[in-house]
Amino acid sequence: MKNKFLLAVALVACAFMSMPAQAQEEEEPRHEIAISYGAMPNSIWIDVFSKIGAGIFGESSKNDHYVGPLGLEYYYHTSPLVGVGTVAVFANNNEDAFRNEQIKNHRLRSYFTFMPSVKFNWLRKDIWGLYSKVAVGASVARFSDQAYNESGKLTGEKNITNDVFFNFQASLIGVEVGNKQVRGFAELGVGEQGIILGGARFKF
Repeated sequence: MKNKFLLAVALVACAFMSMPAQAQEEEEPRHEIAISYGAMPNSIWIDVFSKIGAGIFGESSKNDHYVGPLGLEYYYHTSPLVGVGTVAVFANNNEDAFRNEQIKNHRLRSYFTFMPSVKFNWLRKDIWGLYSKVAVGASVARFSDQAYNESGKLTGEKNITNDVFFNFQASLIGVEVGNKQVRGFAELGVGEQGIILGGARFKF
């Protein structure tokens, strides 16, 4: 009788010990990493206004090549609703500046942005979800102008300046589709990641 009682106690203890492990396995992933590519970030407007100002003085640009915004995000979910983390964004623009149809400078504008961020998961389903996010931080800008000589060849002369300015991203609505570990996503909003962006999210 005593042996049966001890056996029953042992089985009950094992059952209780296994419950936290099962609950932990069923929890949603707390960490996530995302990569994205967007369109029309804040930094592009700096280039647009710069071109407008230069155009007043008879300068034009050609051979424009814009890259980005390319984003990298990390979030830790303190609860199923809220994730806190950071967003890093890179963008740059290459162009040739002309005056009176004569090529003068080759310009490179690079922007490196870092922003603490909060993500709100409004709707969480097994294969899809809805969310919003807000990020606020700063951009480090590097402006490089390299001169052309009269023959139209680049010289070694460079004028490099750096600047730091406030930046942000406010994605009003985001949609993600996939499974608990891997999801594709798209967002609409405004900021350094763009007014529209998409990418892939990995949760673990």
